[in-house]
Amino acid sequence: MDHEKIGILHYFGDPMCSWCWGIKPVLEQLDLEYPELQRVTVMGGLRGGEEVPMNDALAHMIQDAWRRIEESTGQHFEHGFWEKHRPLATTWPACRAVIAARSMDPALEWPFMVAMFKAYFLRELDPSLRETHIRIAGELGLEVEIYQRLLGSPEVADALEKDLEKTRAFGINGFPSVVLTLKDENYLISPGYQPIDEMRRAINTAYKDAGVEFTRPESGLYS
Repeated sequence: MDHEKIGILHYFGDPMCSWCWGIKPVLEQLDLEYPELQRVTVMGGLRGGEEVPMNDALAHMIQDAWRRIEESTGQHFEHGFWEKHRPLATTWPACRAVIAARSMDPALEWPFMVAMFKAYFLRELDPSLRETHIRIAGELGLEVEIYQRLLGSPEVADALEKDLEKTRAFGINGFPSVVLTLKDENYLISPGYQPIDEMRRAINTAYKDAGVEFTRPESGLYS
C-alpha cells in the first residue's frame, strides 16, 4: 500500500563516513516503519581538502573508530582494508561518485551509497578511487561510459556544492545527521548516530509538536 508523503526525512551523510555505515540499518528500518516520510540523501562532505592520501594520524583514528562502531552498532568492518590501502583524506571524490549515480537514476542513489559503504567497509576496496566508483556503477547496471563522463563533470561538481550548501543551511556539522521537515518546520531527529528507539521517539515527538495525526492502528509505534 502506497502512503501519501507528509514530510521529508533529510539524511546528511557521506560514503566514507564510518558512523554512516553504522546507522544504515536504522535508516532502512525507518523507511519500513514510516512510509509516509520521504527520505532524501544529502552529501555532507565529511572532509574536504586536497586529494592526498590520509596521514598516519587520520588513518589510525578511523581504524579506532571502526572498532568502536562495530561494538556499538553490530555493523561489521573488514579491518584488513588498512593493510592494503591508504585512501584519500578528502571524501569529495566519493561524494561525487554517489551524485553521478543520482544524476543518472535517482532511484539508484541509495543503492549506490550502500554499495560504496560495502566497498569500503566490507570488500576492502578503496572508496576514493575512480576505478572503484566505475566498478560499482557497472555492478548496479549503470551505463559505464556515461557514468565516467559524469564523474568529472561540472554538473556533478555543482550538485555536490549544492548539497554542501544545504548541509550548511541546515546547520549540520557532524555525520550522520537526520532532520525531519514537517509543515515547513525542521526537527533534528538524529545528531550523529542514534539507535532505532531514539529515532522513533524523536520522530513521534516531532509529529506531536507539528500537530500531525498519522497513526496506523496495527502498529504500536505511534502511541
